[in-house]
Amino acid sequence: MRLIIFLTIALLLLFISGCKSGDTDNDASAEYYYTCPMHPSVISKTPSACPVCNMSLVKVAKNNQDGDNREGNYIIIDSRQQTLAGIETDTVRMREITAANAILGTVVIDEEQVKVITSRAKGRIEKLFIKETGVYVQSGKPLYSIYSEQLLADQKEYLVLVEKIKSNASASPILADMLSAAKNKLLLWGLTEKQISALEITGAPSPSVTFFSPEAGYVTEVSVTEGGYVDVGTPLYKITSLKQIWVEAQLFSNETSNQAKDLAYYIHAGSDEGVYKGKLVYSNPTIEKGQKIYLLRIQVDNKNGKLIPGMLVSVYPQSTSQAVLSVPKSAILEEKMKTAWVKTDENTFEQRMVTTGSESNYWVEILSGLAVGDIIVTDGAYLLSSEFILKNGAGMRHEH
Repeated sequence: MRLIIFLTIALLLLFISGCKSGDTDNDASAEYYYTCPMHPSVISKTPSACPVCNMSLVKVAKNNQDGDNREGNYIIIDSRQQTLAGIETDTVRMREITAANAILGTVVIDEEQVKVITSRAKGRIEKLFIKETGVYVQSGKPLYSIYSEQLLADQKEYLVLVEKIKSNASASPILADMLSAAKNKLLLWGLTEKQISALEITGAPSPSVTFFSPEAGYVTEVSVTEGGYVDVGTPLYKITSLKQIWVEAQLFSNETSNQAKDLAYYIHAGSDEGVYKGKLVYSNPTIEKGQKIYLLRIQVDNKNGKLIPGMLVSVYPQSTSQAVLSVPKSAILEEKMKTAWVKTDENTFEQRMVTTGSESNYWVEILSGLAVGDIIVTDGAYLLSSEFILKNGAGMRHEH
């Protein structure tokens, strides 16, 4: 009996020992890694902090299943996840980038684009349709109405001649000439063909006549108030078009030898607004007394209206630029190696190693790793790297 009990206990101990040994082997084969979500190139076998950003390393397990058995660092993210992650892309293409030091410039109003609207007749301002500055007005929109005795008298004269011709089928050529002259007088006052036609239909002259904007632009000055009396030529409004603007840049006297000789410049207004070409229209021939500043004024086409007066921009002489294969700086990840994420299809992204060259404030030259037409990730590249590590393990990243 004692022998049976002894053998039973021995078998139980052997079974328990075998189970523990098996668990240890499974744990050893798991091959866990610790990596930084923001810097996936950082890999450690033990828990610690990232030497770059001091974040705690995340524990991940090596995954030997490469989703679609492709070679390279790939990750698949559906369109919904891309939207949530704020993934934005751009196309790799040839751009002119400048490596020269930027000149700080300010967008200002082009004085040639400022139109002064003056009163067409003597009288009293009955109504201002635009009373404050900063309002955009389209060409042909009403600006003001004015009560003018002279305009009233000329309208009556025109209607008298119209009635005479209507009542006299065989009107003399002189009467027709008088009617044409009366109409031209109204046109010179600023009435439109439509207003004159309405006057003929109603047969009732109006003591208050509305005048319309001859220009499209922003109202930058209102010089009158309702009820005020004006004469012919009295300034009423200033309307400024922003289709063309100036960029004023200031140089110190020791910088003028090279920069001021260029007649063409590039204007960088940030990645959202883009790059503009401008031409030098004014270069201060002398430095004012007691000053060290040399003024450049550059004229820039602004048809899209994105350059707003007061905006700070970077100015580069065109002679310092060159056309190279380039991408936004935000697309390049600075890890152990320089990499970029390329969108290969609707939901697939590939990480590639790249070699870079010269840089500007917003762009970086690509020497190898990318080609014209590649779709690269400009926002969210670090998130893609972190997602790749979490899904596949740090060991899946290809070392180049």
